[in-house]
Amino acid sequence: MTPEQAKEEEAVVMLAGIMSVDNDQARRVLRKYKGDVEKAADAILSGDQGDEPSSLWPPSTESSQDPGYGNPFTDATHAAAQSSSSNVIDLTGDDNDRALKLSQAQSDIKFGPSERAPDPAWQMVTSNTPVDTGNDDRAMNEAIQASLADFGSSEELEILPMEESVREGGRLTSGSQRPVALRTDAVEIAYAALIIQAFAQIPQIRRNIATLLERVDETPPRFVRYPDVVELFVNLDLAQLSAILDKDVLPFMNPVPWDGTNASLGYGSADFIKRFAADVDTQINVEVPSNEPPIRLFQFSHAKAESRGRSIKVHQNTEQTSCVVEIHTGDSATPNDLISRLSSSLHAYNEFTQTTTHDVIVHPSEVVAFHLRPMQSTGQGKTVEPFAFPRQFPLDRFILDNLSLTEEKEAQERKMRDEINDLTKRRELLTRGDVSPVSLAWYDHSTIDVAVEKLQAELAAVYEVPELQKHLYDLRAVFMHTGLPGRKQIYSYIRDGHGVWWKTVDHTVTEVPEETALTDPTGLHLGAGPYLLLYNRHLSEEELLAPVAWPESIADSVEDHNKKLFAMLKPEGEEKAGVQKAGVPLAAAPTVSMSSLSSAAFGDREATQILEDVEMQTQLD
Repeated sequence: MTPEQAKEEEAVVMLAGIMSVDNDQARRVLRKYKGDVEKAADAILSGDQGDEPSSLWPPSTESSQDPGYGNPFTDATHAAAQSSSSNVIDLTGDDNDRALKLSQAQSDIKFGPSERAPDPAWQMVTSNTPVDTGNDDRAMNEAIQASLADFGSSEELEILPMEESVREGGRLTSGSQRPVALRTDAVEIAYAALIIQAFAQIPQIRRNIATLLERVDETPPRFVRYPDVVELFVNLDLAQLSAILDKDVLPFMNPVPWDGTNASLGYGSADFIKRFAADVDTQINVEVPSNEPPIRLFQFSHAKAESRGRSIKVHQNTEQTSCVVEIHTGDSATPNDLISRLSSSLHAYNEFTQTTTHDVIVHPSEVVAFHLRPMQSTGQGKTVEPFAFPRQFPLDRFILDNLSLTEEKEAQERKMRDEINDLTKRRELLTRGDVSPVSLAWYDHSTIDVAVEKLQAELAAVYEVPELQKHLYDLRAVFMHTGLPGRKQIYSYIRDGHGVWWKTVDHTVTEVPEETALTDPTGLHLGAGPYLLLYNRHLSEEELLAPVAWPESIADSVEDHNKKLFAMLKPEGEEKAGVQKAGVPLAAAPTVSMSSLSSAAFGDREATQILEDVEMQTQLD
């Protein structure tokens, strides 16, 4: 391959990954615009298929594999992803922030009243109004151009002033404390750091991670090194650093490298959770007697069932375990919300045979993850409907023990929907004047509207019975993608035990309103947006805020490093961290092969040495 061909192929792979098109189309459009990547990206957005290729470069005689994921859970795909990871460049410069903010600020995406019947159980801000993204093209083009301009920048670690390296609040102060940000050296596994940071905010996960060292089984090959993982979680809970740089723990887990596309981001995240969950669930059950039910932290069991009338048959030989549920979002006749899509995926009614097939949960888990796969097309003039998800929802209608009642409620639901459809058709006939005067007397517009409104209210409450409200699950984390490659193009919203929502972008953690976490439209115009949701079983306030009994030796080590950190702080830094100096023990500090992101240039030699002590290597006795 000549240097010109190699240059072209590199540009083709980059353009195809950003615009989510195949390599052939990217190559045709790129040649048509004489190698100008920015013009080619703009043309693809406008629907250009590149039917008039330019002859600036001779046709390539070698093909290049698209750096994507055909099946991300195979070894071959994993190797392909690793080979393409060198093309992933972090977009952490100011230009990228400017471009992303400009894209968001100029977006016409708006939210309005839902056309779906209100459901009080959702407890969320509705966001079902379709979004016209036709006017977003210019903003999107500018964001892509800024992204491409920054594609060749080096991956440099940003150094924070000492005052900004301290975690706001503190465990000695009342109220919520800002979560610790977790950062990795490698941008291609940054998504895994966001997942672990979110896991550290879920009480059920924290409590079980704290017990891993008590029951380590060394026999099977492990995805995680339990001592390091425990120490990492201790620091995410207790350390007073605002951000921690991890160099060993996550790389050892070998997450599938992200190639910058939304598809690989979702698949990689699902794969990471599955492997982490399998290891942890196996480990926490090592000492559970065989005659007792296992601890189901991540993995729930489910099986196939079939029902006709009051007859229900469960296929016991189909029972298996899962921890991630895949949900298709976007284009579909089913309402674009989590519960509707989940119901349509797990329950299928055959009107001809009047039978329903179910994929029902046999034993629920403490934590459930939803991998969101956008199926909608995007482009100029295309409307994009945001995907809605609740702050809390009951899982009961999807559990085997409630299948009979669920069947009854589903029959009621189908009947009410049929009645609503019939009334809607009558209203259309009235509007066109295709009915007799006798029918008008009985079916005027107002009568139909009242009947439809009543049926919709009943429909919204059809599952609101005490028997189907026992297994409540709360939204704990939302993971977002802007649609562009780069470390700062993926971020998360996580909710702490006080109900406060925090947004994490790279090493920056800021408090946001709940509405922002539930309705953020970023990325929709690029076929991205929310790609992963984490829910945990509902806990009381006391359970949410209960301290974790971490291994004493690790907690003491973290506390010691906290003291060294605070010894370096100026009074204003101590006040920000909520430090009390009257002999009260501090909460904790950094650790492992993780280090602070703060600079040592603020103090003298002694202070610098203290900071170097804080940035210690992992050594567990």
